[in-house]
Amino acid sequence: MTGRIRIDEVLRFLDTETAAWLDELRREGLFLDDELTARDAEELRVAATWVRELGVNPAGVDVALQLRRRLLCLEDRMRRLLRELAQEGSGR
Repeated sequence: MTGRIRIDEVLRFLDTETAAWLDELRREGLFLDDELTARDAEELRVAATWVRELGVNPAGVDVALQLRRRLLCLEDRMRRLLRELAQEGSGR
């Protein structure tokens, strides 16, 4: 998906009328734009879960999102390396 998604649409999807937690996240410097990429929308969904269901504070959400991004990047790199190794192994 290359288009952008309005943040109010994401909030509606999350079944959130009042988003005081979003204001707190924005004060932390997160989700400042009114339109999000698909990746940002997914991060907002994850952040909402952490805040509403687990009670994670905005600073904690920021740290956890950074760690999540790094983990996803490492997983992607690992998959690529495994594919390369499999291709090298099948070429022998």
